This record gives sequence, structure tokens and C-alpha cells, in this order.
Amino acid sequence: MSQKLKNNLTIQKLAADLGLKSSDDPVRAIIAYCHRRVRKFLSDYPNCPTPTELLTFVANKLGTIFVEVHNDADVQRVKGEFLSKGEASFVTLDQELSHDTFGVTLKRQRHNPKWEQPYVSVIDCRGYKKLKAYFTKWHELGHLLILTDQTRLVFKRTHALHDPKNPEESLVDVVAGSFAYYPAMVRPLATGEITFESVERIRQALCPDGSFQSALIGVSQSWPSPCVLLEARMACRKQDFDLGHATLRAVHVSVNEAAHRRGIEMYPNWRVPQRSVIFQVFENATGSGEKLEDLEWWETSDGKRLDAKSVKVYAKLIGGSVFALITPT
Repeated sequence: MSQKLKNNLTIQKLAADLGLKSSDDPVRAIIAYCHRRVRKFLSDYPNCPTPTELLTFVANKLGTIFVEVHNDADVQRVKGEFLSKGEASFVTLDQELSHDTFGVTLKRQRHNPKWEQPYVSVIDCRGYKKLKAYFTKWHELGHLLILTDQTRLVFKRTHALHDPKNPEESLVDVVAGSFAYYPAMVRPLATGEITFESVERIRQALCPDGSFQSALIGVSQSWPSPCVLLEARMACRKQDFDLGHATLRAVHVSVNEAAHRRGIEMYPNWRVPQRSVIFQVFENATGSGEKLEDLEWWETSDGKRLDAKSVKVYAKLIGGSVFALITPT
């Protein structure tokens, strides 16, 4: 997680509102808080077998139901259904589910608490958004997990996945990733070294309906040995944006807990070294590749380098990006 998010005042205030002790890493403290809540829930279902069942179970504990919309007619149907029940907050549902919005959670004002949940999480499964439906559901639950008393009385929030401009959305992406492939369920299957093939095997075993990209995020974070997941694509530094100086950069970097403990750190927006297999897979538009490398190859334009460390890099072209799994040798 970036230092910028750790130092963000919104995240620090959220941690304080949740009653967490002051920390130099409020992001990690909030994630730990969410996991404590879920572990407490699981005392009622200790043998929950799969992440999909965990998703449904946690949704019930948090007081929401999932409603999927697969076309425009579904949106109008859901909107009409809840408006007919007196839920005025659904009047702008079709407007809120815009092209860059994947889900919205609304608090009901006229539900019967004896048999109806207080929240409804509408999941947009239209077009390409269907591939992210599983992660979107965990994203919505992430917001409910960190919902503080200050925001319980009035709650209506539309959520866009992977929004770097919104610190809470970025935080909830991390929370969602830590639950989408729950560590206690992944680790019994995480044998040998992590590869794209092993990630796909675990995805098929635990959550075949989830996307491969969400599996990469979740499995790499839950892997018991050190691992860094990196996404590289053409991008500019902020100061070069107007100049159009795009280079291949690590636009997203996720370092798992085991890697943190080993002192392995990587950072977003650094240029990909030309001698890395990541660069070669992108440049040659090849499907995949692997190579023994050294982290000290990574440097910034002002000469800052990562510490020397021998690593094995698996790189795979997915869409317009190269995803890489990096593990120490």
C-alpha cells in the first residue's frame, strides 16, 4: 500500500472513528480490524468452505442483500420494485450506475426488521462489468465493514472500483482483495511456488465465477511465502503528463505480508527496466515469460534504486497490461 494512502488524513480519521489506536500504518490497522470482525462472524460458521459462501454469510451478518442487474431493463425493474415499497433513495438508481460505477449500496428506510435486511447492494453486471461482479460484491461489503457510527444514520454511497482519486475507495479495494480469496481458505491449496498456473488452479477450486485478475490479487496477498504482484502498462509520471512522455511503468504494486516481513518493498509508478522480462513480454507482445532478475535493476530517473535482491519474475500479457509475480530466490 502506498505511503500516500497511509498518510492520508481521511484514512487516519477513519481509523480514529473506528476506535483504533494511532498508528504509522492506519491502512494495515483498518484491514486487521475488518479481519477481526469477520473472524467473530465465523464463530457462528467455523467450517465455511469457500469464499463464495463466505461472501453470502458476511453479507447477511452486515445486513445487506445483493441484487444483480444484467441489462437496462433489470435496472428499471429493480428501481420500480423498491420505489413501489416506498424506498425513495432508488429514484436515481439508473443515473448512479454510470459507466465507471460498479455498485451502489443503499440503506432502506421502510424495511421490516423482522425479515428484511436494512441495506441493498446493487451490483452492475452489464457488459464488461460482469467480469468484476465477485470483486464488486466484496468491495460493497468492505464499505459496510468500515461503516462508522457517524455514517450509519444517512447512508447512500455509489462506488467506483479502482478510483485512485478517492482514498476510501482505494482502501476498500485493498480490504476487498484481502477477503475475495480468504487466507484461511487459500493457504491449504498454496503449495510450491506461486505461478499463474497455481493461481488459476486455486481460482477454479475456490471461486470459478471470479475473474482471473481478482484471483491474482487475492491469491498473491494470501500466499504464505513472499510475493509481489505488479501490473505494468504505458503511463506518465504526474509531472510529465502534459508532455505525453509515457513509458512502461508499474502502475499497480501489491506486496504481500510475507514479503513485507522479509523487507521486500516495491513502489508504483517506477519505470520497468528494459532488461526485465516484464519489459520484454510487453515489447514483443508475447504471451508470457520468466526470468531470474535483481531488484536493484529498478531505478528512478533521479537515480534511486531498490535494494539488491535476487528474484524470480513470471510475466504474463493480459489485455494491454503485463502482470508479474515476483518472488525471492
